[in-house]
Amino acid sequence: MLGLQKQAMKQMVSNPEENEQIRAYASILAGLERDQREQMRQHAENLGVDPDEVGLAEPPDSEERVSELAAAVGAHVVGDAWGLYVDHLAPDELENADRAKEFAGVDADEWDAQIEEWVEAFRDRAGDAVADRSDRDLADVHVRETFGVGLDTFEAVIVEFEPGRVFQEVVAGPIETHTEALADIDREV
Repeated sequence: MLGLQKQAMKQMVSNPEENEQIRAYASILAGLERDQREQMRQHAENLGVDPDEVGLAEPPDSEERVSELAAAVGAHVVGDAWGLYVDHLAPDELENADRAKEFAGVDADEWDAQIEEWVEAFRDRAGDAVADRSDRDLADVHVRETFGVGLDTFEAVIVEFEPGRVFQEVVAGPIETHTEALADIDREV
């Protein structure tokens, strides 16, 4: 009996994104989130508050949400928070995600050294043309040209990358949105 359970578990985790049981649980959660979002939008409207203004956009397509939740399970099983982040949370403008991964979650000293390296190379190439620009300004230029986002965004979403937070945002994001929206609605009325 234990052997059959192990085999079933192994089969489930071998391709969690396509597993019927995982998708069934994800479908239940997606349905609850959708119902809650629709009810909260209606509640905001009843109070004279624009739901979109308090972060209550139309709920996502249920099948898309099921796929997102199943992808989170799959990413968790194989330990690929970065792939989940890139596929579901990263800014659309982010370019060269594989290269950006090198900087995901680096500590402050490493990051400061990296900025210094980029700035030194930039100043060596550009010389006096950039003499009056700050190091952060030059690093911002480099990051925008290389990764498609500004330095502040890059630091916030890449350098400060936390795998656990990725899973939390994907799985609990709608619930967190609803909690924040309730606080915003309270402030509006």
